[in-house]
Amino acid sequence: MDVLAKVKSVTALRRTSNESGEAEQPPQKLGMVVDMTESSFMATLLPVVGMNEQDRHRYSRPEFLYFSEEETELSSDHTVRPVLCPKFPTKMPAYCGYAEAINAGKTLKNEDMASAKRLRIIQHGYNAVEAVELGEERSPLNVEGRKPLDEPLLIADNVSSDESDSPPYADAAFFGIFDGHAGSGAALMGAYHLSQHIVNRLGSVVEALIQLDKRESISSKKCPITSPVTVSSLVTGALETAFLDMDEQIQQEKQSWRISGGCAAITAFFLFDKLYVANAGDCRAVLLTSHGVKQLSTDFNPSQERKRLQFLAYKQPELIGNCFSRLEYNRYLNKKDLKGSVLYRDWYMDGWAVKTVTENDIPPPLICERRKKYRLLNTIGVSRGFGDHHLITVDDKIPIKPFLSAVPEVQVFDISSLDVLTDRDVLVLGSDGLWDVLSNERVGEIVNSVLENSESDDHLKYTIAAQELVIAARGNPSGTGKWTLTGGGQASTDDITAFVIPLKYAIGQPSDEDDDDDEEMLK
Repeated sequence: MDVLAKVKSVTALRRTSNESGEAEQPPQKLGMVVDMTESSFMATLLPVVGMNEQDRHRYSRPEFLYFSEEETELSSDHTVRPVLCPKFPTKMPAYCGYAEAINAGKTLKNEDMASAKRLRIIQHGYNAVEAVELGEERSPLNVEGRKPLDEPLLIADNVSSDESDSPPYADAAFFGIFDGHAGSGAALMGAYHLSQHIVNRLGSVVEALIQLDKRESISSKKCPITSPVTVSSLVTGALETAFLDMDEQIQQEKQSWRISGGCAAITAFFLFDKLYVANAGDCRAVLLTSHGVKQLSTDFNPSQERKRLQFLAYKQPELIGNCFSRLEYNRYLNKKDLKGSVLYRDWYMDGWAVKTVTENDIPPPLICERRKKYRLLNTIGVSRGFGDHHLITVDDKIPIKPFLSAVPEVQVFDISSLDVLTDRDVLVLGSDGLWDVLSNERVGEIVNSVLENSESDDHLKYTIAAQELVIAARGNPSGTGKWTLTGGGQASTDDITAFVIPLKYAIGQPSDEDDDDDEEMLK
């Protein structure tokens, strides 16, 4: 039986590239970046003893696709840009839907990566301290006894810990998208390792989480919890530190392995009855429920983070030297503008003010718009994410990393706040290749259309919905050589990745029996 019978076969014709006509070019050309560890002319600046020329992780597509090497190679056909879905959709955690498509020739490989896992987080301080992925090992843990924690983690009332031999644990669902740039190395690292950093951090507090969750579930207005330590605050802190752990791991392992580029990262983490969206970059999470469409992340890009970036250049002017101006102007400047007037904004300003143009204003601004996208240092279009530790601008040799942050913004949504939780309440997680051409409302229309026309027990509908999103964003090849949207306008030429995650199953994991049919197919 072919479980993908309902999933349309997606093909396209040929693509011819003419990116030079995409937008009117500004006076200054778009700059480029280079990785110092892979550049011969910069090799003397770095310790290269023991450097391994092999990639830390071999290029692949997400493991849940179950693609062979040949299928992975075929998926990189830029002329066809096939829309790819998992071979076994009902094996996906929480029956989530997933689809992806490669870019229109910008890079040789798809630099987006993704991860989807069910996790079991076990309290540290017991003989069994390992967190395991559900599905790999589900038998009861065999432990001899408990190693007591050094000190209680709860600041509020002292609560006795569970003294049984079985260590406390909590089951969670994890989904992540890692949008790579300047190579796929950092995106692969995030897909393989970020979830483990999260379970390691949560393993130190899972016992406290369980206790707090019980208190919060029975609390009332008459007896509110006043402690600043809550389930949400502990999980948020674990996610924030795990993102920094991930970035540090990339930096350390880059000394021994080849890990190219950087990546924006967004994750959806389901624990107990809450959804935590952690975002460091310009990917996006949008919640679709009976209450409407709600964005659960901020698109972090150089324009959105103007104040932070300008303040950094203000405090450390040596980071940009005389190569860039930290100010933002209302138009591009050249020497003809000297002694004239221009509107500008600095790090402390929301509005605009007037200044006289000086020689210091002539260099390119720290943040500028190039090819319909705001860019930092005239090169990179992101301001948060992992990696990029050794990227420099080609022309001016300015390091990129000091301006980038791996700290995520974490937004929490209490799923129990929904009056009724149905199979049509979903979270859409996507890379910027999706959101650059589709609005939140349009995404909601596409997903709702699929779900409304599917049976409630048809779990394949989430894969179909994800596929329809990617098809819509990718568009179709036109006679002019561009990819165009069905309703007109330019389609996405970037890598496109989309998850459609049903809340109902993300907080209540399907049983093993639900996967029996797919298990047979894998034999």
